[in-house]
Order: sequence, then C-alpha cells, then structure tokens
Amino acid sequence: MPLHNMCLSCPNARRSAIHVPRLRTARDQALSALDMRKKDREALPRLQVIALTDYTAELDDLLRGLQAEQPEEGRHTA
Repeated sequence: MPLHNMCLSCPNARRSAIHVPRLRTARDQALSALDMRKKDREALPRLQVIALTDYTAELDDLLRGLQAEQPEEGRHTA
C-alpha cells in the first residue's frame, strides 16, 4: 500500500474523472475492511487500521477534488 499511496500524491500522476470508478472501488474495499465486525477488526494490526483509515481519507479528498473539477453537466452520479 505505501507505494500505491505515493501515486495519489505525486504531482506527475494524471488523475481525471475517468479514474473515479476505480478510485471509488479502492475506497469501498478499504472501508469494507474497516467496517468488519469489531472482533474481526481487532484482529487487524493497529498500523494496518491506521493505514487503511489514512488511505480512505486520501481517496475521499481526491474524489472530492475530481468531482469539483467536473463541469456541472458532465457529472455522473453512482
């Protein structure tokens, strides 16, 4: 995951509306790991929980930025 996160913040990486579905999928997968039953979640290493939480926050920020850049008529709802 650390290498993947580097791409999210790299100024040379191209991110546009075409990437939104995949970014949402990645965020939803991370959230599903965090939304496990409390007993199962406690089995995850603490640092993994922190990494997943930070990862979802980064993806949320990126998705908000991409949606703000889209013209009103070009927005898609999912």
